[in-house]
Amino acid sequence: MTQPAMQLQNVKKTIGSKPIIKGLDFDIYPGEVFGFLGPNGAGKTTTIRMMVGLMKMSEGDVFIEGKSVSQDFKSAIRHVGGIVENPEMYPFMSGWKNLLHYSRMMPGVSKERIEEVVKLVGLENRIKQKVGKYSLGMRQRLGIAQALLHRPSVLILDEPTNGLDPSGIREIRSYIRRMAEEEQVAVIVSSHILSEMEMMCDRIGIIKNGELITIQTVNEALQESNLKEVFVDATPQEQAKPLLQEFTESEVKSDQNGLYVTLTRENIPVLVRKLVENDIEVFSVSIHRSTLEDKFLDLIGEGAIE
Repeated sequence: MTQPAMQLQNVKKTIGSKPIIKGLDFDIYPGEVFGFLGPNGAGKTTTIRMMVGLMKMSEGDVFIEGKSVSQDFKSAIRHVGGIVENPEMYPFMSGWKNLLHYSRMMPGVSKERIEEVVKLVGLENRIKQKVGKYSLGMRQRLGIAQALLHRPSVLILDEPTNGLDPSGIREIRSYIRRMAEEEQVAVIVSSHILSEMEMMCDRIGIIKNGELITIQTVNEALQESNLKEVFVDATPQEQAKPLLQEFTESEVKSDQNGLYVTLTRENIPVLVRKLVENDIEVFSVSIHRSTLEDKFLDLIGEGAIE
């Protein structure tokens, strides 16, 4: 059994008499990308700050490679790299000089290691340019390279795609996946872009009002029930609608595009046959695929902060 890179054990935070974080327990493993999700104010940032010792825990502990953050902070934190939003760099220096300057603060980072992380994040061609000329995506990649220099076991990225355009988001997503696999680093990603988290993460943990309400693999989270939301484009609509209604207990909805009905998977071909037998012209039938956003909203509800 693989040992967890990071373990949270009954982590609590109370401010005054108000419990902010209410006993978090979960493990994160080498080589996985773990998505940490929750609405604003749910406690994500507070939890991340406690993970890296920037905020004291009221109770419980965090272990990084078996070392306690509260009891042996120095030994634990040496295994962590991280970026919180946009990484700060010296704009008048090249990317290479920024990394070289940073490497001098950490023991055992060789020039070969700097070259290795530059290659890993795909900055070989631009690393000698001044950072002031970098795009936001390039600065994010340089920040990830910096965070990886000392070979951390855990990499924490808070909103790593913030402010990036679609191609920048896609690049960062592929580098995060590559790093997890090639460096066998446990990557913790906190983000609001749920479609990105769906493509990037192996598992997700959802926090609401300071409590962890679920941890699932992304595939489990997206496994759909047998009930499907089905769109039917058929003419004439007014004759098709009562036929659809026979197959469901919920109301059949319609708009100018077509009809929407909730069915079991087995009933879809039966419905199509019935429409055709009744001389209804069927142009298309499509199933709405469940997304991480649907799952997230199901679990936290609308206006979830109490």
